[in-house]
Amino acid sequence: MQSLDHPKHRPPPVAEQPRPRKKRRQNPKTNNGLGSLIGEVISSVQSQKAGDVHVPPMTLPQPSTSDQTGPFTGAHDFVMAHPSFYDSRSYNYNYKYIVDGQPVLERLRSAGTPEAGLDSAARYPLPRCYPGTRTSIQEGLLKWLLDIRHERRMIWLFGPAGVGKSAVAQTFAEAAKDRGLLASSYFFSSTQGEKRSDPLRIIPTIAYQMAIHSDHYKHAITRKLASDPSVLDATLEVQFRGLIEDPFLQLASHQVQPFGKTLHAIVVDGLDECSGDEAQCQLVGLIKEAAQKPYLPLLWLICSRPERHLKSTFSRLEYAHVCGRKELVIDNQSRADVERFMRGRFKEIHHKYQDTISVSVDNPWLSESDLAIILEQVSGHFVFASVAERYVGDPSVGDPEAQLISLLSMLRGLGEISAGNPLEALDIFYSRILSKVSESAFPLVMRVLVLLSHDLDSIGIKGHTGHRKLTTREFWLFFRVNQPRFYSIMQRLHSVVDIPPPDDASKRGLRFYHKSFRDYLTNLRRSGRYFVSQDQNSTLVTANEHQNAESTLNAWFNDVPDRKTLKKHSALLAKHYKYDTVPKGNAFDSDLFNVLHDFDFSLMLGRYEYTDSNIFPMFAVNLARDTRASPHFVRTTIEDEIVDPKLLHHLSVLTDGKSIEPLDLTATDPLDDMGEKTVRFVIVGNGSKSGLACIDKGLRDTPAEWRWQVIWLNAALPPTSTQMSRYSEWEKDIAEWEKENNIE
Repeated sequence: MQSLDHPKHRPPPVAEQPRPRKKRRQNPKTNNGLGSLIGEVISSVQSQKAGDVHVPPMTLPQPSTSDQTGPFTGAHDFVMAHPSFYDSRSYNYNYKYIVDGQPVLERLRSAGTPEAGLDSAARYPLPRCYPGTRTSIQEGLLKWLLDIRHERRMIWLFGPAGVGKSAVAQTFAEAAKDRGLLASSYFFSSTQGEKRSDPLRIIPTIAYQMAIHSDHYKHAITRKLASDPSVLDATLEVQFRGLIEDPFLQLASHQVQPFGKTLHAIVVDGLDECSGDEAQCQLVGLIKEAAQKPYLPLLWLICSRPERHLKSTFSRLEYAHVCGRKELVIDNQSRADVERFMRGRFKEIHHKYQDTISVSVDNPWLSESDLAIILEQVSGHFVFASVAERYVGDPSVGDPEAQLISLLSMLRGLGEISAGNPLEALDIFYSRILSKVSESAFPLVMRVLVLLSHDLDSIGIKGHTGHRKLTTREFWLFFRVNQPRFYSIMQRLHSVVDIPPPDDASKRGLRFYHKSFRDYLTNLRRSGRYFVSQDQNSTLVTANEHQNAESTLNAWFNDVPDRKTLKKHSALLAKHYKYDTVPKGNAFDSDLFNVLHDFDFSLMLGRYEYTDSNIFPMFAVNLARDTRASPHFVRTTIEDEIVDPKLLHHLSVLTDGKSIEPLDLTATDPLDDMGEKTVRFVIVGNGSKSGLACIDKGLRDTPAEWRWQVIWLNAALPPTSTQMSRYSEWEKDIAEWEKENNIE
């Protein structure tokens, strides 16, 4: 790479307004030759630009007083119009500042992560696009790099797991470097130690690489760190301002162009592997702001999986005119690229092992039929293709034919893998993705994977009219969670599962990006703790039993198959309680207890049913009697300071400010002991999963049979007009009954 001190890269002349000739007498005490003259010119430039940028002055190094051998030595009493000076001595920077006993650049390097760099040996083998593949995306990125207009200085390249984002990033960064247009690169990794995923190491790494790339920037950053080394231990935002923005602003104030007249690229790959969603979004926000500042001569390429928080950030309106978006998808072109890659790599393996492979090098190896089997499984995913070809050509085995037989056997499903797992790298890859799912979300995530893996996510009978897949909205209804909760639970699966945004949730369902993920999940030896089996949920109520989203609300998962079972269980409990024959603490079996205790009663919003199908109030009261239930699971006073006041406020709105009595939880049977034609309320559930049941008790046609009607309220939403109308009807019925029975 040529030095930026080369004449081709000199900064453009400093423009100055013509001034009338005026003789000035130089004070010999202040005349330091070339050094003072440069200082005078810079001071003039600073005064002209004061309205544009406000920065503290940066004094360039001065030659010693004994070194006065320049072309202006001894000259005085003259004026130069439009002066432009460029002398190598004025850029003879001192980089030997010492910080904490280390040269400043060494201190900067140690604060970063050299292992995350473009050519780092720690990243070997480096991911690169195979010759002739991904040409369209590479041409588009190079066009963006070389475009003199640069309408957008930032691009987000995204795609699901295994489509080759890192290879595209590596190949583009190398192409930019070959053209002298790469400022820096950083490749995150969550599997190569904590340093590679530490968000506080990316900015020092970028700064160090730019210091190597540009002498001008090196001078600015060394002076910055010599005066304030604490920036290396500061927050991400302070690092970004101090190590990237401030040095370039200083240089711009002196009309110094550290990269000449061209913009240079910074490549950030694997952003989703940076530790912490918040840090990822913060870094994106800082880059977005930087891309809008004209004095920063930088282009930013950010590559990541389409994780939910990143999709949300990049979709904001303020990013539209700053950041371009390019998606790597699995299409016919990507499949053709993978086939080209596979053919090329197997040909290389054939030549390398021609003495051990039975097929001569004059004939193609492997066969078209075997290649077709692999390509069908690979399905356009470079990660699977690279794993497969590395397994076949494993130098530690040195027997490609035997390795190929093992791979094909597994892909055909011809028995369990014995000697080794040909897809071990891919399995580790998938296991790493699933390991990021939180413990609280894990049970429901696995239930979703059960449905998708075993094709249980459908309505109707296969082969008959009306059979279709569940929509995404029906998924969260089926699992009795609300929309925000569902997307929160699924947020770690965006790289392997196509999850439509809420706007499309009623039209599109969930699907795996790649069949290999299903194969991994359904093979116990490959997936281990992430194994999903249809048999492990023998009481699963599949969506096939329900014909629409509304009816899926009645489905329960994991040992609570239907409302008929609930009603029967509740009736037995009521009978036992009536005769006081229930053993204390054993009212529910463990599985049923856990499900009910964790039930989201806030989802009962809008439900209005008779007792026959709405046994939840009685069931909840019975559950509260179980010694295993958390305190205040069923309550009539404020216990949760966030949820309960909202529920009681909505109750007041429902009743138009008229107070109603709480359910008597001290009674033997609180529901049965309610007076005739009365309305009571009770709060049921834990925390945000709580709901308020407003209960009306009346008589059926058969005098001996009671009925209960319930209006459920949710803390997040006020009562609906339908609910308020229903409560008004109760009031009228009660008033008429009281009048008929002479009750005042």
